[in-house]
Amino acid sequence: MRVLVYGLGKSGLAALQLAVKQGHTVTGFDARDPSEWRDAITTMGASATLKPTSVHCDVCIASPGVPIDHPDLRALQKQGTEVIGEIAWVSRTVPGPKLAVTGTAGKGTVSRWAFDCLQQAGMDAVLGGNIDPPLAAVAKNDVWAVTEVSSFQLERSPGYDAEVAVITNLGRDHLDRHGTLETYHATKRRLIEQQSAGHRAILNADDPVASTWAALRPDDTWTFGLGPMADVRLDAGQVWIADQPLMDARELPHEAPHLVANTLAAIAAATAAGAPATAIREAATAFEATPGRFETVAERCGVTFIDDSIATRDVAVAAALRGANGPVAWILGGQDKGADPAALAADADHVRLAIGIGAAGEAYVGALPKACDTHVVRAERGVDAMDAAVRMAAEAARSWGGGTVLLAPLGASFDQFGSYTERGAAFRGAVRRLLEEPTWTDC
Repeated sequence: MRVLVYGLGKSGLAALQLAVKQGHTVTGFDARDPSEWRDAITTMGASATLKPTSVHCDVCIASPGVPIDHPDLRALQKQGTEVIGEIAWVSRTVPGPKLAVTGTAGKGTVSRWAFDCLQQAGMDAVLGGNIDPPLAAVAKNDVWAVTEVSSFQLERSPGYDAEVAVITNLGRDHLDRHGTLETYHATKRRLIEQQSAGHRAILNADDPVASTWAALRPDDTWTFGLGPMADVRLDAGQVWIADQPLMDARELPHEAPHLVANTLAAIAAATAAGAPATAIREAATAFEATPGRFETVAERCGVTFIDDSIATRDVAVAAALRGANGPVAWILGGQDKGADPAALAADADHVRLAIGIGAAGEAYVGALPKACDTHVVRAERGVDAMDAAVRMAAEAARSWGGGTVLLAPLGASFDQFGSYTERGAAFRGAVRRLLEEPTWTDC
């Protein structure tokens, strides 16, 4: 088969390398300077092109970051080329069962924890997708592919049929890409709409949108949630799977409600994949939170510093706000993806100071209720902005007699940082430098 890989980031390079290994005739293209990628792909056994629309190919594997309506992709489709994504290519060419997780927040955590359960059970499994590494880099025949799937990937996954499909929750995200909230949610819904009869859909009973999707697959849906009506739930101090108790809730390693919900989702997914209860229970007691996901990085002088740099969706930020002990000095901002900060008002009632950073910082704090003080940090370099924001937030919290400094940015990191992990590292560095000063070491 003739394959064109359009976009040569991590996902694209992994798909290209896999297609070459499978014996296909592969051509690669990227919009960057060819000196940055041409030698690498020719070494892998692929050819390079600077004009992708001139390539005669059967399939184009487009990287997630390439817009769905890109003119080159439209032109290829008019020529009869099928345009799909890496996840769809792996699904078609690497046979094996699939456990897929999507949602607005928590999908990476649930993917990792479900994978931990399968490993604990001794089941052959790999982990990839939107989470690092790309799925094409790790997929193996007849092995469970535990996959975090983003909305960008679902746009290009026709026919993707997961044996187990999890929807963690649904909020606002990527409206700059999808246009409307309804389109964004419809893209997520494809994960369960494309499932075959008998394959298991797992939905969040506490999510007002996702819970209604059970009607699409009434015979094949399980629910998880913090209430007593879900199939996998907390009730009477126990974690239950249907009518069977799994473990004492006190054995769960995390108390924050959103992390408990993620735990229940992972338990449901692993159960649906066939992992035994004993292995799931053992794995669940050791679940570790994703670095940068509501992680306490320091406590000093009555002030707690929490890094939730990964919280760029409204549901994730709302969960962080609810989980942070007040009063809160909240650092937010970054690159806007269509967020509505005003919708977080009910969760931010214990925020006394909001500090905006980055491209959207001023707009974000300007949209918050007037009950809290606001400030905007204007600095070209992200590290400088973070240093100033952390210092201001910490001094405010200390002046209140104690509180929480929370980084839950709502915006993406790419205006001033290379990734959310880089932004989190800047937060941690700012906290570390601050706490090394005598006024903070003395207490």
